[in-house]
Amino acid sequence: MRKVMTIALGVIAGALTAGSLHAENGVEPDKILLGGSNALTGAVAANCAPATYGAKAWFDKVNKDGGVHGRRIEYNVLDDAYSAQRAIGNARRLLEQDKVFGIFGGCATATSAAILSYLTDQPEVPYLFPWAGMSELVEPTKPAVFALLPSYVFQLSAALPFALTRASVKPKTAGILAMNIPGVEDMRAEARKIFAAHGVQVVYDDIFEVTVPDRSPYILQLKAKNPDIVLVSDAAAGAARTLLDMKRQNWRPAQVFGVATLTAEQFLDPVGEFANDILTAAGMVVPPTSPAAKPCNDAVAASYPNVKPNHFTMFGCLAAKVAVEAFQRAGKDLTRKTFVAALNGLRDFKTDISGPITFSPDNHMGVRSIIPFGVKDGQFVVLSEPLTPK
Repeated sequence: MRKVMTIALGVIAGALTAGSLHAENGVEPDKILLGGSNALTGAVAANCAPATYGAKAWFDKVNKDGGVHGRRIEYNVLDDAYSAQRAIGNARRLLEQDKVFGIFGGCATATSAAILSYLTDQPEVPYLFPWAGMSELVEPTKPAVFALLPSYVFQLSAALPFALTRASVKPKTAGILAMNIPGVEDMRAEARKIFAAHGVQVVYDDIFEVTVPDRSPYILQLKAKNPDIVLVSDAAAGAARTLLDMKRQNWRPAQVFGVATLTAEQFLDPVGEFANDILTAAGMVVPPTSPAAKPCNDAVAASYPNVKPNHFTMFGCLAAKVAVEAFQRAGKDLTRKTFVAALNGLRDFKTDISGPITFSPDNHMGVRSIIPFGVKDGQFVVLSEPLTPK
């Protein structure tokens, strides 16, 4: 009887030990399971889907090199077609059914805001690096939510003064044309404040809905006001249509300022040389034509040979690089707590494709500087060293 009890206790202890290896969702002896929701189809897929390809490609490269502490990273991305409700449903499925370690990546403000809201009651779940310029991700700081795309307010604060001072002729008037997304009012207020501080009068300020396909009526109104500088806040393809409408209406403002979407090839390819010498945009990562981009480009070519590297593949690669570094630092006994602690301890991490990445327990925005982009001969160029808000 005593022998049977000893065997039984040993079996129970073994089961408990084995169970402890799988106590953390998404962590198994040979893999880490991440989940994501992104617009792989629909209106913004051309912009957003490449962010997923860039991240997956870098994870593939890491996996081929042996993974992280012997674990490969599996990244399962569900299509939300830029629907907030579908994004919430995807996050619920990934966490409740697939038992992922955390929600990684994604793209666009509306869907990211929806996932953030859904995770309010699950503060221990890592939500990592969506391509969304909304301050709500990191203000106030949330235990396991981390971002790499500074808010549009930060982008303006860092790069708009540079645009105003680099002009050969000081702008006197400005126009603002922005898509109606979460945070747009804060962005417009910040822009007005910066313009006022530089003695620039805002003569046009309007927003349009995400569903509006035609920007030409707004361009007619802008042209009538003829501002020296136009601030454009729009998706990359939409911003391209805006500048092409300017071209069709035979109006070329002296300056155009753009948020990060205007550093994407989906904006530049249609616009080309029309943007020469008039564009200043707030970039997060170096252009894919930069020598520093080659490792990311090679990874994309290996995993997705038909995908052309662009801003969004670069951002996905950046996000994956930071995640891999945190997994390395968290050690073999990986938990959500050790992973968050590793991110909070990241200081001046060099990615080679962005400014240094720094997190702290009180600040979960990893990017603290902006790379100013311009256009020469129809190609993106970096205009200066990284900029920070004054």
